[in-house]
Formats: sequence, structure tokens, C-alpha cells
Amino acid sequence: MKVTRLTIANFRGVADAVLHFDWHTLFIGMNNVGKSTVCEAIDLVLGPDRLSKFPPIEEFDFYNSRYLEADKETPKPLRIEVILTDLSAELTNKCGSHLEFWHKDQRRVLGEGEVDLVDIPGVEQCLRLETIGQYNPEEDEFEAQTWFSHSPNEPEGSLSSVNKTVKRMIGFLYLRALRTGSRALSLERGSLLDIILRLGNIRTGLWEEVIKRLRDLDPPIDQDAVNLRPVLDSIERRLAQYIPTQGKDSATKLFVSQLTRDHLRKTMAFFLSMTPDQEPVPFQEVGTGTLNTLVLALLSFIAEMKKDNVIFAMEEPEIALPPHTQRRIVNYLLTKTTQCFVTSHSPYVIERFEPTQIQILRRSDQAQLTAAPVILDGAIKPKTYRKHTRRGLCEAMLGKAVIVAEGLTEQIALWDVA
Repeated sequence: MKVTRLTIANFRGVADAVLHFDWHTLFIGMNNVGKSTVCEAIDLVLGPDRLSKFPPIEEFDFYNSRYLEADKETPKPLRIEVILTDLSAELTNKCGSHLEFWHKDQRRVLGEGEVDLVDIPGVEQCLRLETIGQYNPEEDEFEAQTWFSHSPNEPEGSLSSVNKTVKRMIGFLYLRALRTGSRALSLERGSLLDIILRLGNIRTGLWEEVIKRLRDLDPPIDQDAVNLRPVLDSIERRLAQYIPTQGKDSATKLFVSQLTRDHLRKTMAFFLSMTPDQEPVPFQEVGTGTLNTLVLALLSFIAEMKKDNVIFAMEEPEIALPPHTQRRIVNYLLTKTTQCFVTSHSPYVIERFEPTQIQILRRSDQAQLTAAPVILDGAIKPKTYRKHTRRGLCEAMLGKAVIVAEGLTEQIALWDVA
């Protein structure tokens, strides 16, 4: 399964974009050109837990914060559509009524009256998913929902919503550039650890057992707090002057949490030690490179648990990592995932991708985002490309422009001027 086309309208710094993909893709370009926006757009459609937060979107998720039309009353929505092809049998059976047909050569979805083209080579089944976000003036809230773009069983003008089960079948995982670990190594809903527990069917009975052990601590926490117990007893006596307390034993007790699964998700912490002499510490205290690698290890664990299909988006895998680790990460993404989307400024990452897998993003003055592949076209031999990728070609692809000097004299003069 893969993302074949991405359409963006009125989302963040992009007013309009239509991007086509063919399996693995590396996005490169200047800062603020829209690389992260593309990954966030895909996540908004395919991420199973992306729309669970409240509110799912905000003012700055709209291009120039324009969530109202010129009349200042009519909502102006943001729209992001993803077309999936090479569908798995499981997803085909689940979403059979929403399937359409994609023409590979013409890069379009077949329309009405083109049934005779269904069986020709280059035409395959596809699934269109679209996230629509807009401002609700009645509730004074921002809302977003993912829909099947093709919903023939719904009334005219209505669409069927896409649930989390369908999104989990797609298997999209997103690793952002700002990797603090809070969304990865906590146990809150949608975190990487939570996903691992769900995929491994480990969550059943987990919270009940933890709550029972915390409630039945022997001795209780307050019993060991010698200086605190008299204070609690004093509070209990003063409370009894106004409200009769008839609890078993002491009416006041201390527990390490509120003994609810939601509170435990927020309070339970992941500890680790990296050397034999080091005591375990909270994950926030380890080094940045270690944390980045640990988050990636969890994602690779999830990918192995979901061997049927994994679409992986990762921003800047080079952050705080040495070159050999960068190459290992990219090799893993290229060989162990169904499709990956990577953003990078590192030559060690760029050199691992074939020229046909690299998309150079450009953004016009009208906020239209376009992507151009790297085309050698005989001008540069593959051997020459591989030899000079890491240094000269990477710098050329990442820069705004390239100045070609006629000779050494001009080159030295340019260096002096710079």
C-alpha cells in the first residue's frame, strides 16, 4: 500500500499543492518551503490518533489564518486528500464500497462512463481519503474529520467518515523533528508505547492489575511518612467537626496517583540507564541523540509488529546522530517499510536515495507548492552522481542557486568576494 497523490488546499503555509509519489520519497528544499507541512498533511489524513486531540486544528493550520471567507461569516475550509493504491486485501474488503480506479499513466481517478478502461494495463484500484477542517461559528470551535471522498451509499452531498480501524490498517507512523519523547515514551493515548501495547494485545487487564497493586500497597505510603501522618490525623479531626467521617480505619490516605487509568497514563514514567554505574533516570534526562535513537527503535518495533504494511514519515533523521547512524536509519527505512517520506539537509541521508526518489520542493509567491524530481537525463552519469553526491550535488540541491565559474581564477575571485 502506498500514497500515490497528495492534494493540499488552504493548509498552513500552502495555499494549493498537488504532489505525486512513487514509493519512497526524500523531500529537500530551503527552510520553510513546506517539507514539514507535507508530512503534517499526510498525518492529518492517515494518522489514527491525529484528530483525537482537542481542538484537532487551530487558526494557524489555515493558510494565513484565513478560516473565514471575505464576508467574515462563511467558513473557509482546509482540505487535504490522499489517494492510496496497491491496497492490501484487508483494506479492500473493509472499504469495498468506496473503491475507485486510478490510471497510472494519466495520474487521475477514472470518472463516470469510463468503465471500459478498468481492465486495461496501468489501471488499479484506489482509495481516496479526505480530511476537511473548518471553523464552526455556532460552537466557536475548530473541527476536522476524515471522509471517504467516494461514498456512493450516502445521500447526495454527504460522505462516510473514516474511523480509526481503517487508519490503523493503513499503518502510517510519523516521527517529527522535535523529538522530546513525550509523545513516544509516555503511556498516554496515541503514544508509541501505547501503540505497542495495543498491537501486542497487552493492554487487556494491565490497568486493573496496576490499580489493584497501588491500592493494596502494604504498608501504605502515609504510614511511612512519620512527619506527615500527624498532619493528616489533625485534618481528619477538624473535618469531623463539620462532617462525620465513618471511613474504615483512617479517613485520609495517600496514594501515588488518582488510581484511574487516565491518570496513570499521565503519571507513569519510562526510566532507563545507559551505563552499568548509572541508576535508571527518566527518559527526559538522557542525551538528545540517545533519545532520538530510542524513539526510532520503538518505531521500528511497531513496523516489525505490522509487517503487512507500514508507511513511515520521518523528519531530519540526522538530528544529533553521527553519519554512520544516519545511514543505518535510512537503510532501515528503505528496506523495512512499505513506503517512507523523509526530510533532510544531510548529505549522508541524501546520498542513500536514488535520484528518482528525491523531490525538490519549491513554493511560489502565491503559496503554490510544487515538487520536481532530480533528473540526470544523461548530463551526469550515475557513477559521477554517486561520486559527487555527498558534497557538490547535495549543496547544489539544497541551495537557492548555483554559480558555475569558467575557470579557477573566477572561482577564487568568487571565494574572496563571499
